[in-house]
Amino acid sequence: MSNKKLYTSLFCLSFIFTSLAQSNNTDSTLIKTITGVLLDENTLAPLPYANVAVLAKNKGATTNEKGFFVIKEVDKSDTLSFHYIGYELKKIAVNDIQKGLPIYLKEEIFSLNEFFVFANNHNAENIVKNVIKYKERNYKSTAAKKQLFIRKRYISNVDKININFKKSSFTHLDEKMTKLLEKKIPKQSISYTDFLGDVYTSNNKEDTLKLNPIKVVSLKEKDVADLEQLEKRFIELFSNTKENEYWKIKSGIIGGKLDVKGSGSVSDIDSLSEFYKNHLNVKVYAKRLHTRFNNLLEDKKKWDFLYHTGNYEYTLVGGTKVNGEDVYIIDFKPKKGGKVIGRVYIAIDTYALVKADFKYDVGKTGTDIHLFGVGYTSNQLNISIYFEKKEGNYQLKYYAQKIGNKVSFDRNVSLIKKRKRFLIDKELNEIKVRLNILSREESSFEVLILDDKKISNQTYANFKQKSTFKIIYVDQFNDNVWNGYDIIEPTKQMRDYKKIE
Repeated sequence: MSNKKLYTSLFCLSFIFTSLAQSNNTDSTLIKTITGVLLDENTLAPLPYANVAVLAKNKGATTNEKGFFVIKEVDKSDTLSFHYIGYELKKIAVNDIQKGLPIYLKEEIFSLNEFFVFANNHNAENIVKNVIKYKERNYKSTAAKKQLFIRKRYISNVDKININFKKSSFTHLDEKMTKLLEKKIPKQSISYTDFLGDVYTSNNKEDTLKLNPIKVVSLKEKDVADLEQLEKRFIELFSNTKENEYWKIKSGIIGGKLDVKGSGSVSDIDSLSEFYKNHLNVKVYAKRLHTRFNNLLEDKKKWDFLYHTGNYEYTLVGGTKVNGEDVYIIDFKPKKGGKVIGRVYIAIDTYALVKADFKYDVGKTGTDIHLFGVGYTSNQLNISIYFEKKEGNYQLKYYAQKIGNKVSFDRNVSLIKKRKRFLIDKELNEIKVRLNILSREESSFEVLILDDKKISNQTYANFKQKSTFKIIYVDQFNDNVWNGYDIIEPTKQMRDYKKIE
């Protein structure tokens, strides 16, 4: 049996799709839901963030990181088109889609000699260098209103935690409290947040983007009563800080002050804490998005293969067309100094980076520090990005990033309360513990631009951003919350996960 047939058989046994859900009227041609997965015909690898469209209708879907998609309320007479950059476009009538079977796309790479008219030798490394050279020309800020969908996920696993009590002059912060903290800290933390909203931008790169949230859905955090009580205890301590007093956290010769100004009364802090747990701080979120979008190609460490081409070996694979534009397809892999491996699509006429997919190569890591009891290793990096050309300018269509790291910490840590004096500040209280932690973290960020319309700078200036927006909390992913909205299909892990109290 071929690998393809074997995979298809296993896939059919593993997944039951909901394509049979139909209208109660037997004469109706409406199919409520079509669910499927898009794969590479040869490698059987999933094709993430591919476009699935219902022809003749203004609707469609985007595959998730595993290649899965869902389209609701289509007719049997409809035809679906499947488009993925560097692959042949495929059209399938809804009636011909077989339940439970993957849909395969064939890679479309043309020989440069056959497809393009070239001068003689084209050096792949020089082509890649031109991406940064012409970056400012190709990626300009525009005045626009964009609707976007963002999914953020975070998973933390604490493999080891030991808190050894050393001393304390605080009344309620004692050895019993440290043991309670050690026992009650969750060994795994998982959070999912989906955001749908409109973004307003101007053609001035220095202007901060403005945000109009439409819906924010988040997986409800687990409530740990003992930890909440401990949190209140610290709030009480901080709220009693006088004008000439301050707090400091210290580990060896390393230390820094804690900002506890404006702590107010415990009741005030409790109400504010409860409010911000249930509301998105729109201004802060907008600033974070502005920084992220403005620095997409700026991080020289992350985009090492663009800035330090000497660390990589480049291969000009061939060419293809993206939205009618001729592009180079270039594969790259690290030499001694490089870290990532992947493929880029670069426009022939403009040298714009149209698409890139890359990750750490086998055996490679990012930042790797182990010093004085502190360890940090960046051991996972997967990035996929795509820009669409609109009126001579390249605008982000989607960006997906997954980062993983390992953290270790084994040091004495002190929390100290001090009073300011003329020469040497007086120490009022201190709690000291030996903290030994091993943890693994994985975070992902996905953004899909659903709509992009030009606006005037005056429209941007007139839009008034809200200060906060209410978050909808759920115990488990719920399709009903997103009825009528276009979102990225959640992974099976997201669908299956439920917060357990």
